[in-house]
Amino acid sequence: MSGLDSRDEADGEKQAEDALAFLEFVARTAPRAEYDQLMARAEREGAGEARMRRLERFSRLALTAQSMIEYRRDREAELASLVDAAHEFVGARNDRELLDSVTRRARLLLKLDVAYISLHKDGEDDTVVQSADGAADALTVGFRVPCGGGLGSMVRARRAPFWTSDYLADPSIPHDDAIDDLVRAEGLRAILGAPLRVGEEHMGVLYAADRQVRHLTPNEVTLLCSLADLAAASLERIRQIDRLREDNGRLREEAWEARSALADTRRATELQSHLLALVLNGRGLDALLSTAAEALGGGAGLCGPLGEPLAEHGQLRHVARTDLRSACRTAADSGRPVPVQSGFWVVPLQPGSRDAGFLLADLGREAGHGAVPMLLAVSRACALHLRTQRGGAGKDLGCQEFFDDLVGAPPSAELLRERALMFSLRFRRPHVVLVASGPKRLGALFEAHASAYAQERDGLCSVRDGSVTLLVPGDDPVTVGQAATQELSTLLGHPVTVGAAGPAGTVDAIADAHREAAQCLETLRALGGDGGTACASDLGFLGMLLAEENDIPGYIDQTIGPVVDYDTHRFTDLIPTLRVYLEAGRSPTRAAETLRVHPNTVSRRLERITQLLGEEWQNPERVLDIQLALRLYQVRSALSARRAFRPLPD
Repeated sequence: MSGLDSRDEADGEKQAEDALAFLEFVARTAPRAEYDQLMARAEREGAGEARMRRLERFSRLALTAQSMIEYRRDREAELASLVDAAHEFVGARNDRELLDSVTRRARLLLKLDVAYISLHKDGEDDTVVQSADGAADALTVGFRVPCGGGLGSMVRARRAPFWTSDYLADPSIPHDDAIDDLVRAEGLRAILGAPLRVGEEHMGVLYAADRQVRHLTPNEVTLLCSLADLAAASLERIRQIDRLREDNGRLREEAWEARSALADTRRATELQSHLLALVLNGRGLDALLSTAAEALGGGAGLCGPLGEPLAEHGQLRHVARTDLRSACRTAADSGRPVPVQSGFWVVPLQPGSRDAGFLLADLGREAGHGAVPMLLAVSRACALHLRTQRGGAGKDLGCQEFFDDLVGAPPSAELLRERALMFSLRFRRPHVVLVASGPKRLGALFEAHASAYAQERDGLCSVRDGSVTLLVPGDDPVTVGQAATQELSTLLGHPVTVGAAGPAGTVDAIADAHREAAQCLETLRALGGDGGTACASDLGFLGMLLAEENDIPGYIDQTIGPVVDYDTHRFTDLIPTLRVYLEAGRSPTRAAETLRVHPNTVSRRLERITQLLGEEWQNPERVLDIQLALRLYQVRSALSARRAFRPLPD
């Protein structure tokens, strides 16, 4: 019995040692290799079948316990990471900072190569990548993810996470060429997508991807979904804070604007009362504009429908005519003051009408829309004054008398100032000036037809020194002149010759246009062009010489401008080639000798000039204009160079 007891005691000790060994493995999280080494050592020592079965059972239990411990440890680490992520997300100051933090956390938590977020934009079905983390070249911020394909479409359709171990080889995904090209370029294989949602609102998708085939575990899927929920809640919080800030800022602005509007209305009421008193007391326009300029703290004036200045007081800044015309049209249509520049306003005298005059107000500062009540008060007072001064029934007669004086010899500009203002506001549209002549023996009949022609078109007619001057609405002197020539010739039964100029919208412009039209008529007669129509632009270089202001740059640009621009932007030599070619009697060979280039080079340059100037540029009448333009261009270039390199004084 003693021998049997000793063997049982030895077996018990061995069993206890085996149990302790496996407990030690569990305690220090030993690798699987040590379990296998213990089993192999027991087998080498001749362990019996019972002990081997017992060791195998110990091994299974120990490994199970160790796995559970590791699982709980990993879950604790993941939960700790999620808590840290939540703290980091709460501290984000804006969308960009938050999204960058989310993608970085997602990539590190799942230990994958790439993580990125795509969000919906308002009114769009597709999503756009807003942040990406990891080594990626093609996957950049701004990439548009189509809504009808890819793994994201499965996430949106199911409103749940979706993943694949090998994206390109997975037939269950609705593939899209753009997405497939991106995945192929980045070499991505395993991809997991989790929805970003708050309540029923789907905001986008959080993706995590790896460049190896990888079967994602349920824990990894759950972890990314938890991170996506935290990100969506944080993103919605940031957006709500932004909306609240905008609402608070808007409320503060509205309160300040209300107080400012009340103060502006009070000042405008006082100003309007003062101005109306001036009108009722018979004070003139100067008194109104002077008072308005003082109240506004700048300059004030009136202009016609095309921005032509009529009267002013104080200092008005120079404004481009095109900008002023555009502002006048907008002001007339809206019936409200319109800013042209900072502190410079245009106010309609008659809202809804483009043919009325406008108030110009230069406040000299950025006053904003708070100045609108005062501007309206001034415009109403000016409009009332003008209505009282027009005189109703005698308006057309006064305009006719003024037009007769204007195309003749007005005695004094200062004496006619008030009549000029009324005249400008009477003719609120652009007008063309025509100077016509017909047979002297039919002078009375011609004058009657011309006067009737002008009245039918709401224009004016003036007869002086045997010629008839017409002021007709229109903005194209060629079209208006040809129509007048044809109809007057038909009515008279004899050819009528017409010189045209314009369009003109101011008193000074009408006077200048009359002189230019008269010169065009005399030129037509001298050239034997009786029965024709011409304006300065029809007469080539003669028109330039006849114009009130010799627009040499405009003439050069109109004649050879495309060639000059081509040389300037491409550093070519078309202008020298054109000049030498014409001086050489239009011989490409002689021109090539002068320029010291091959004749083919000259031919190619001439082909380019033809493309720029048109096929008819070598017609005799065009050649004369081109030669004059070349000479003027050469002189202007020489003078410009001389000014540029003028030596400094000692």
